[in-house]
Amino acid sequence: MSKFSIEHIGLIVREPVKMANWYKNILGFEINLSTANDDGDKSVAFISENENKVMLEFFKHSGIPALCDSLNNHLQLHVAFTSEDPEKDMEYLINNGAKFIEKCPVTLPGDYLIVLHDPWGNCIQLVKRNKKFNT
Repeated sequence: MSKFSIEHIGLIVREPVKMANWYKNILGFEINLSTANDDGDKSVAFISENENKVMLEFFKHSGIPALCDSLNNHLQLHVAFTSEDPEKDMEYLINNGAKFIEKCPVTLPGDYLIVLHDPWGNCIQLVKRNKKFNT
């Protein structure tokens, strides 16, 4: 067993509270903590699948540009979500503001990955694995 566990992964974004609500309403995540709105110099939201999982932190800081504005390829940083039917889930996400990028060019044999941007330009992947990794 590892001495440490991942508590959260933080991303500087443009509208953390709006993003957290989209991830809640469209992807089914829980909002663990959220500031009231995205106004002002700083706002933050933490989301997770449930209370016992790794959280994503969406953070706005007026002096730091949004991470998606600094990346030039989706493989540099993305959040991957499991999907039993990536094509169907892709259509659902596109109908809710996401934008299709491509079917992922880097996969393991038998895996199927679709790459999209959420409405704020952050990269997400839909992943259907051929088999689970050894854990």
